[in-house]
Amino acid sequence: MSIEDGPGDTLDQSESLDSDEIRGTDDVDDVVTPPDSWTEADKFGTTEREAREGESLDQKLAEEVPDVPLEEELDVPVAATPDDDLTEELVDRVVDSDDENDYIADATEDDGTDGAAVKDADVVDGVVVENSATHRGQIDGTPEDAGSYFD
Repeated sequence: MSIEDGPGDTLDQSESLDSDEIRGTDDVDDVVTPPDSWTEADKFGTTEREAREGESLDQKLAEEVPDVPLEEELDVPVAATPDDDLTEELVDRVVDSDDENDYIADATEDDGTDGAAVKDADVVDGVVVENSATHRGQIDGTPEDAGSYFD
């Protein structure tokens, strides 16, 4: 017995994979799943009484999150700044943020390289993490510019 010989409500091959053609037959199709971070149900105003009374100013202010100012970026790198324009505050800020370079220097001393690849690396919790996308070359065991395996 083939599909063509079945009852009249049997789906053909194209309909069996198309969920638009069979909507309403499954309860799961009609359910809305909220996003993972959906927290509006915990907010004020979800009940009819809260909506009528309104939210007080104290409640609104308690929900506010203060803005965190971004650290000021330098227009000109410190190395390009003339000596006359250098201030003690600017130099201290650069020296404090230069701790990452200490880790890079330690890593280049350990492996004996000139540090070209390590300078492109990131420092995470004091560990130099190199970007694998910067390493170009063939993978061990694969032919480079050789004949195909399938010829």
